[in-house]
Amino acid sequence: MSRPLSYQKIARTLTQYLSYGAGGLRGYVAEANGGGSFVLIGRQGALCGNVVRGKGPFYATEHAVLVTPKQPLDLSWIYHLLTWMNLNQYATKSAQPGLSVGSLKRLCVSVPPRQRQEEIASVLDQMDALVNDLSSGLPAEIAARRKQYEHYRDRLLSFPELKEDQPAGSTEGALPNKKEPERA
Repeated sequence: MSRPLSYQKIARTLTQYLSYGAGGLRGYVAEANGGGSFVLIGRQGALCGNVVRGKGPFYATEHAVLVTPKQPLDLSWIYHLLTWMNLNQYATKSAQPGLSVGSLKRLCVSVPPRQRQEEIASVLDQMDALVNDLSSGLPAEIAARRKQYEHYRDRLLSFPELKEDQPAGSTEGALPNKKEPERA
């Protein structure tokens, strides 16, 4: 990675590359210092232990640690695993909490076979999209609510057919009798 950029060089408006710091997306910069698929861990401040992932060129500030597996691993699985691990619990307890790269390297995890990693990541990615992605989660939620509405509408507005000898305005037998609660 290249030298850290000063805070003044990180813009709040869209320029060419996303810039990530300890708390995730921090702004935009004119030059990248990394690329491809990546997972970053925030290492400084109240949000240290925050885990983000992405694809494409990016700039990681000195407050973000790029996760670099020593063996081929599924990056989506790594992302979900690290998020689940709540890395903030390993931060130093000081005015400015921090995670050292050394303390992160000492953490041990069980690593399933690659195929299992991909299966786990696929399920968690789908659930994550339903919860966090408006383009997939909101339509799924709307469809579920529509089915729920149709179910209750059909149940609440379905009445037994009137018998031939019942007057047309009669509701007897069509709606359950509502009992008033007994008062003591």
